[in-house]
Amino acid sequence: MHKRRGLFFQSLLLTLLLILPMAGAVVYLAGQRSERQAAQAAAGQSTLAEPAGARNTHRLLLAVQGEAPAFLLLRLDGPAQQIRFCALPGELTLQAPAGTTTLAACYLSAGPARAAELLMNTVGIAPDAYLAATADGFADLWGGGSGVRFDTSSVLPEEARGPLGYGDDPVAQLEAGGVPDFLAGAAGQPGVDPPALARVRGAVWAAFFRQGKEVLPGLAEAVRGASARLLTDLTAQDLYRLEETLTWLSGASGLTVDYETADLQPAAGSWQLTGTGMQTVQTLLAGGRPAETTPETAR
Repeated sequence: MHKRRGLFFQSLLLTLLLILPMAGAVVYLAGQRSERQAAQAAAGQSTLAEPAGARNTHRLLLAVQGEAPAFLLLRLDGPAQQIRFCALPGELTLQAPAGTTTLAACYLSAGPARAAELLMNTVGIAPDAYLAATADGFADLWGGGSGVRFDTSSVLPEEARGPLGYGDDPVAQLEAGGVPDFLAGAAGQPGVDPPALARVRGAVWAAFFRQGKEVLPGLAEAVRGASARLLTDLTAQDLYRLEETLTWLSGASGLTVDYETADLQPAAGSWQLTGTGMQTVQTLLAGGRPAETTPETAR
């Protein structure tokens, strides 16, 4: 009897020695699987919670149509929560296959697509897209609404502010529809050469984007509605992504809006980027399409 009991307990002990490690392994693996599933679910929820516009970046060449066209580079940076302008004068020297030309001359002879292409040849990076409209057309895209307060002393010398009516009080109250006249008036003032006027243009539109954040989500739809009066290579998908980005930036708590000044130096009746100015433009366009060296562009 005692012998049988001993054999039973020995068998039970051997069985437990076999089963317990397997049971522990099953419990461990089940716990690991649950942790992975929980992490994947949390990652999925985080991805869904992040607005699509928070991951988008756009680099645009804006061309103001006219006898003396003007140009703005615009960077909309969702991840960095930044909007940056950099205005370029039409007299900017560009590298062309046959030598050099100016941004304005290229635009007037071949349109915004060619202007964007030669800008890429010059700085090594292309904007993602271009958008061209008249000065009034850009004002219409912004729409009516409240104006902005713009400190003219930050970009205009004293001798230029007086004739414009901002000698005693340098703060201008501007509406979008009044920007073309304001810039036209500034263009003829002492001390306002083409680079200085470009700086004023960039500062003015930065003020509109900074003080009118509520307008930003509707800009892509405004472009769709005015497509017959614009020149652009923005696709329907581009405009959809642009709308996402502008909506995200309009409500981003860390949004900063400013303008960059590209350093220029005179060059035989035109202006060319200095080394510092080249870096400024390249930084603003960073992440865009790099220039491709071909036999034509290499000459």
